[in-house]
Amino acid sequence: MAKLSHRLEYAAVFLFAAIANLLSARLADSFGSALGSLCHIFWGSRKKVALENINKSDIGQNFSNVEIEALVKRVFQNTGRTLVEVSRLRQLGQNGARKIVELDSLQHLAKAKSEGNGCIVLTAHFGNWELLGGMATALGFKIHFLIASQHNLLVNDFLINLRKEMGVGIISLERSAREVFKVLKANGIIAIVADQHAPSGIKLNFLGREALLPRGPALFSIRRKAPVCSYLIRRERFDRHVVIAGPMIYPPDSGDEEADIRYITEKYTSFFEDGIRQWPDQWLWTHRRWKTEKN
Repeated sequence: MAKLSHRLEYAAVFLFAAIANLLSARLADSFGSALGSLCHIFWGSRKKVALENINKSDIGQNFSNVEIEALVKRVFQNTGRTLVEVSRLRQLGQNGARKIVELDSLQHLAKAKSEGNGCIVLTAHFGNWELLGGMATALGFKIHFLIASQHNLLVNDFLINLRKEMGVGIISLERSAREVFKVLKANGIIAIVADQHAPSGIKLNFLGREALLPRGPALFSIRRKAPVCSYLIRRERFDRHVVIAGPMIYPPDSGDEEADIRYITEKYTSFFEDGIRQWPDQWLWTHRRWKTEKN
């Protein structure tokens, strides 16, 4: 039986989503931005994390304290807008996603599909990353998200159902390997958000600081000889999102698996860094990304 706190949290999420779905797309976007502004004011702990992350990254060197404060506020607003958009995924549908998402390139997915070894799509918590799956599925590319379960199972099921409404398959991180290899063997596509702290990951420089990056994406690629296709999806306004394609990365097959993991991880991480440096307000700075360091 769900905890009372989880039930209350789910009720709040359900009410929030119901309100968002009553509004027009433009008003819903304003609602999300306003929600983000409120969180910026009252969620002091996450604001502190974002400020510390930016100040300690190499990006922070390019801004004054006043500019960083303004940047953090925009980060919260972007997150609020994303939450509203996610809650409206059922209403948006695949056809709606096609109308509001402009593609830079999906040729990599088509090429990978023709090669027959499947594909691993990597993205970051950037813009509205959730739109990527529904948009690709609408264009005929069936995508399976590899995701961690939320602590609140009621909210977890709510989010999973929204993703399924967009035609996205779901693989739980808790039983990932076997299911991932099954999808890749069938020439399917696995999508992973690969920019957060990975406790058993590989140490690399990320935005000027040592960070732990997940080993899984590169390992899946190496074991199945599947290319990695990296993408970011950038929000321009409520009815326009732009998909940016990164490099198509093939496993080097050097005979040194650890070296190959590092090569693949460095390549897609560099693409993420470029996007974050260009549009820093679109990345989720509120996450404790650099846990390898003592703060």
